[in-house]
Amino acid sequence: MQIHRFENGSYIIAEHLTLGHNVQVGPNTTIRATECIIGDDVTIGNHNSFLVGQRLEIGALTTIGSHNTLTARTIKLGEYVFWDSHVTVGHGGKFSPDAHLTVGSYSMICARITLNTNHRIDIGEYVGIGEDVAVWTHGSFLPILDGFPADFGPVSIGHHVWLPARTTVLPNRRIGNNVVIGTNSLINKDLPDGCLAGGIPVKILRENIYPSINTERNHHLVRQILHDYAELATYKDLHAELNYDEASQVIYCNGVTFDLITMQTSGSFTPTEEDFRDYLRRRGIKFYTGKPFTSVLPEEYRNLLYPANELF
Repeated sequence: MQIHRFENGSYIIAEHLTLGHNVQVGPNTTIRATECIIGDDVTIGNHNSFLVGQRLEIGALTTIGSHNTLTARTIKLGEYVFWDSHVTVGHGGKFSPDAHLTVGSYSMICARITLNTNHRIDIGEYVGIGEDVAVWTHGSFLPILDGFPADFGPVSIGHHVWLPARTTVLPNRRIGNNVVIGTNSLINKDLPDGCLAGGIPVKILRENIYPSINTERNHHLVRQILHDYAELATYKDLHAELNYDEASQVIYCNGVTFDLITMQTSGSFTPTEEDFRDYLRRRGIKFYTGKPFTSVLPEEYRNLLYPANELF
């Protein structure tokens, strides 16, 4: 068994450990796994507890917040996953043989989520799960021999899914690809690809509407985003020369190109262009460059957090 200790007192215990470059782990975090693989540029916050019976794998450029508790046989997080704080993986039946969790690349797990791994939970790529969501694979309490209900089984969530705040997913459910669900919904049945659904219990509101490509709509959306970022850049005291070529569907920010067809960038990034890239991410246009997303803090906040003359 290997023990890898960090200077702040956090540690990893594993029989087989692969640690990438520039891995940062906050204080009071413990990671225990038979096999642990952590990719490059991974950031893990403080007061986290991992207990993984077999294999823990965290992809490059993934960020994990603080006060998370994760227990399962296997946990696999892809690249560029954003995982917030106070998330619980486990709960009832967490030591079962089918306790597996996968979260695909480019997905977001917001705060105070419950992922009940009595049975496996598979979450695809580009999936956003909002705050206070619960995904259950185990549901029983009253005696089933008296006719009371019980339900057990895995949950599968496809690619490009938005599962917003305060939604509950019941056991044995499948959510397809390209699905949007309304806030505060109860998912008690399978949902097909491309639908808009919501309600308690959930109902399919519209079918086969995602993805939708409308060139004129998209031009308008991009123009509005550039207009809004210009205001933000002024507030942050950043120089951002912004242009949009509708014919080629390329955005220019100070000479750096953002190609909306290939979703590739070219040019030399400064903090301003990185701030613009992060703004596009928050507006639903995501460019991945192999570097973490970063944004510039407005000066009024910088002055409060990092005063020119130290007070203490």
